[in-house]
Amino acid sequence: MAISIKKVFWKSVTVQKDGFDYVIYLDNHLLKTPKKSLIKLPNQKLADLVAKEWIEQINEIDYNIMPVNRLANAAIDKVGNNVDEVITLLGEYAGTDLLCYRAEQPNELIDQQILYWDPYIKWAEEKFGIKLNVTNGIVPIEQPVETMHLLISKMKNMSTFKLTVFHELVTISGSYILGLAAVEKAMPSENIWNAAILDENWQSSAWGEDQEQKKNLELKKVDFFKAIEVLGALA
Repeated sequence: MAISIKKVFWKSVTVQKDGFDYVIYLDNHLLKTPKKSLIKLPNQKLADLVAKEWIEQINEIDYNIMPVNRLANAAIDKVGNNVDEVITLLGEYAGTDLLCYRAEQPNELIDQQILYWDPYIKWAEEKFGIKLNVTNGIVPIEQPVETMHLLISKMKNMSTFKLTVFHELVTISGSYILGLAAVEKAMPSENIWNAAILDENWQSSAWGEDQEQKKNLELKKVDFFKAIEVLGALA
């Protein structure tokens, strides 16, 4: 669905403290979400990131190049009102995690998945005291009930904004474990991204680069690392 684009009308963008939160003014107009909810941000670092994107708008407002604002809008208009549904959705990712489904062939890809993905499986098992079942192929497998309960419990204490960022990281990477690794700062962000796109990189090296896929991955990478930046602002 196309995102509406409107003309820039303001001359100044300012961040102001409002109680325990921060708000943004476009001239004298309080910034609101597309659904007209007032945008209140939990700290100045995040408010500055949101404001920076508005400052960078030159002639027209284009949310396609405003990933931090999209996350803020989602936190306020979507996630905040549907926390249980978001947790349920992400719980499904935990049950079918990308890292737990390995190729049956060729051996070179299997070796790459072991190299890139096993460290995250090992980290999660040691960090959280869980057991993750791993299989070769696409036939669904079940994770231990205790594992699922513990993984899902990690979302219970997340703020609305952190849960929104976590949702972004998990859905982009296809992996609950990689999302948790990003939240816990378990590995460098670049390493987490490379693990997330291992299969795509393999396909490109084996069959040649698909320009449409390359473009989509570049857009996803921007959103992924911007989510990491927002995560840092929430710390």
